[in-house]
Amino acid sequence: MVEPKWKQKLAAADDHAEKTRQRTLLAQEEYKQRQSALQRQQGNAMSEVKPLRDLEFVPYLNEDGLIADCSEPTAKASVYAIFDNEKVLQYVGVSRQVHPSMRLHFARVPSKCSYVKVQNISRPSRTLLELTREKWIEENGVRPSGNDGGLEQSIWENPLDCKPMMTDEEIKKFEEAGAGPPKAKVLKNVARRIEAQLEKDFAAKNCKDRLRFDPKLKEKGLLDLKN
Repeated sequence: MVEPKWKQKLAAADDHAEKTRQRTLLAQEEYKQRQSALQRQQGNAMSEVKPLRDLEFVPYLNEDGLIADCSEPTAKASVYAIFDNEKVLQYVGVSRQVHPSMRLHFARVPSKCSYVKVQNISRPSRTLLELTREKWIEENGVRPSGNDGGLEQSIWENPLDCKPMMTDEEIKKFEEAGAGPPKAKVLKNVARRIEAQLEKDFAAKNCKDRLRFDPKLKEKGLLDLKN
């Protein structure tokens, strides 16, 4: 005897509800397992985080006026904190190559680079690196300006954009210049002016390191070190 259609529909609905319940329970169990694994990972990472206060202040420039090389042969990544002349925290970064990163920061904001603290990590994980950075910032009590998530952080982490620093005269020349090479020439001259000021800042810090800016970027109004 064939069951009425309403009973068939009811049975199908019950079967669908049961399958949905089973899928939900499975998803919840998988989520719990992932969270448990993440907590174990974070717990292991926490034990490897060195407090910022326990690390030694290293002068950004060594006795020869060169940017300090705080790297270690066995390190695969580093977390580093940069301080100004008053030892006020300015920026906390993560890098696979800490020395080149320190050179870039000094070239962009030399006045704020006087001391550095570094934790080199031989077996890094994204969790450990990010956790160390955030714990240092939390330990500092105030988020440093270089980690503001905005303009200041962009200055620390990206090529220096000289266009916002153009004088009224430079803006006029740029607007009047034709497209292509003429505008590029104006931007290059702006970049050279900012470069000259930065070189004075390098000299004021007694920096003897050779910091050369990429000439091709200058035509775009940008300053960054040449590889």
